[in-house]
Amino acid sequence: MKILVFSDSHLRLPFEEKKFKWLEKNLGQADQIIINGDFWDGYVITFNQFINSPWRHLFPLLKSKKTIYIYGNHDKKKFSNGGAEIFSNIQTTRHELKLNNKVFIFEHGDQIRPSLDGLLNFEKPPEAIMKKLRDIDDLMVKKFGKTYLKLMFSRRNRSTKKKLKPLLRQNQIFICGHNHYAEIDEKNQFANSGIILGGLAQYLLIEDGRMRLKEEWYD
Repeated sequence: MKILVFSDSHLRLPFEEKKFKWLEKNLGQADQIIINGDFWDGYVITFNQFINSPWRHLFPLLKSKKTIYIYGNHDKKKFSNGGAEIFSNIQTTRHELKLNNKVFIFEHGDQIRPSLDGLLNFEKPPEAIMKKLRDIDDLMVKKFGKTYLKLMFSRRNRSTKKKLKPLLRQNQIFICGHNHYAEIDEKNQFANSGIILGGLAQYLLIEDGRMRLKEEWYD
């Protein structure tokens, strides 16, 4: 069974046809899908705008793959008013999967390492600022790729791992998104499923209890 795990696609408007086609093709090759948060971006569009946009053509595919949807900080449950069942089969903030004597724990990661909106308890950060920040991320990933991600975001994974260390049992592996830096660190029982932004797609494949990190350009 091939399980595809992705996060932080931050789907919004304007619609991105190349990102859509990449998602449609690659999600279609999986047996099951886990969306590890920030699937759409509730800081810059409403849920109604999202589900009535061309992104909606992904929904039947996601439902057919028995998609497990982990809420993130940009797509909180309250942003969709519980309507995420339109594109997913299970909606939760934490999911555990047992495979080959391992327990994979899926959380978006914002509860372990809160971002600024969580620390300041924002209901919603200013939309114009969030749109600008997302545009900057897209541009910088397009220009500098993983170099930009490592420079700006790898420290977030280090912070998360430090907080997780006393909490994990020996057979557990924590898989998050949120930090925008894809990584598998088996020594520290940690993985991050990365981003799908700025033309770069990062995701995890889990088969027979083993994880692989995949990266490719869609733009």
